[in-house]
Amino acid sequence: MKNLRFNRIEKKERSKYIDDFEGMRNFDEFEHEGYIKCKLVHNIGYSVVCPDQIYFEAGDSMHWIQPLYFSGNQVAQFDEFGLCDLGVDISHGACLRIRFKNNDAISWLDDGSILYKCAIKGPKFLYQYRTGDAKIDGGVPYITLYHHTSRKAKNDIEKGSEYWSTTWNIQGTKKSINISYLYLTSLPKISNIDDLTQIAMSSQGKLAFRVDSNFTSTPDLVLDVYRESTSNRTHTLSQWVNASYLSPQPCYRHLPPNGFGYHAIVSPFIQRIGVEVGSTILIENGHLKPKNPKSMGYTVIGEATTVIGLEAPYDEENTEGKLMIEFMEKPEEIIEFWMKNANKNQTDNKPIEEVVFE
Repeated sequence: MKNLRFNRIEKKERSKYIDDFEGMRNFDEFEHEGYIKCKLVHNIGYSVVCPDQIYFEAGDSMHWIQPLYFSGNQVAQFDEFGLCDLGVDISHGACLRIRFKNNDAISWLDDGSILYKCAIKGPKFLYQYRTGDAKIDGGVPYITLYHHTSRKAKNDIEKGSEYWSTTWNIQGTKKSINISYLYLTSLPKISNIDDLTQIAMSSQGKLAFRVDSNFTSTPDLVLDVYRESTSNRTHTLSQWVNASYLSPQPCYRHLPPNGFGYHAIVSPFIQRIGVEVGSTILIENGHLKPKNPKSMGYTVIGEATTVIGLEAPYDEENTEGKLMIEFMEKPEEIIEFWMKNANKNQTDNKPIEEVVFE
C-alpha cells in the first residue's frame, strides 16, 4: 500500500522507502496557495534557495510538507516585482513548483530563513502528501514533531517537563564539544527496521550508500551508525516546535552522469534542535522551548559523486563542504539580495562557528 505522506510502500511488517524517483515523477498543474520557509545558502561557486518546509491549508487545518529534493532556482526581476521559481520533489515523485515574489515576504526568522506566501502547482489532493500538522502564529511557523523512546524515558520526560540534549552526531559515533541536540522526527511511529534507517539507526548498526555513477546494488560506502531496536522505541511524545529552532538539514549534491544536477535532503525525516552543550529543552503547554538555542549558520553539503562526499553529512568533522546561510534583515529579502549580488563571492569572510568533536 502506498503511503504518500512518508514516501514509502507498506507491505506486511516492512516499509520500503523510495530513494529513486526514476520513471515516477509527475508534474500536475493544480494550483494551491500556501507558504514556504526557505533560506538563501552559498557554496563555493554557486548559491541556491533551500526549502525548509512548505505549508498549506486544507479545510480548517494547516499542514506542512517535507521537501525531499530540490532543483536550482530561477530568479527574475521585472519592473514592479522580483520573482523566484523553485522545483521541489516530495513523496512518491510528486513535483511541486513553488513561486513567490519579493513582496510576498511575511517574516524574517532567527535561523536566517524567510517565510513567504507562495503559489504551489502540484497534485490536486495535496492533503494526501502532508507530512504533519502545522500552524503560523505571529508570522512564526510551528510544526508537530515526535520523539520515540522507552516507557520509562517517556515517563521521566513528562515528569520533568523537559528533554535533555545529546552531543552525539547524526551517525551516533562522535560527540561534539560545542553544540548539543534534541533529535526529533516527523514519523509518528517507529514500527519496523525500515523506519529505524530513516532516523539514522539500524538493527545491524550499518547503513549503505552508492555514488551517482554506481548503478549496481553494491554499495560504495558502508557506515557504522547507532545500533537500535524497535523494541526500545515503543512510546511516543508529540509537541509543537517553532520551525526556526530547527537546525538546517544536511544535503547531498547529485550530479548524475546523464542528467541535471539537484540537491537531496539527507535523512529528511530527522529534525534537530540545537542548544548549548548541557542545556535542556523545556515543554511548555505542548510546545518545545530550548533554554539556550544554538545554530551554526551553515549546514553540511556532501558531493554524491564521491565516497567522501557520501560520508560528509554523517561525519561532518572530515568535510569542508558547507552551505553557508545568508542572514538578512528586513526589508532585504532573498530575491533582492540575489539581484544585487549576482556573480559575487559569497563564501569568503563569513564568520561562522564550526562543530568541533572530541
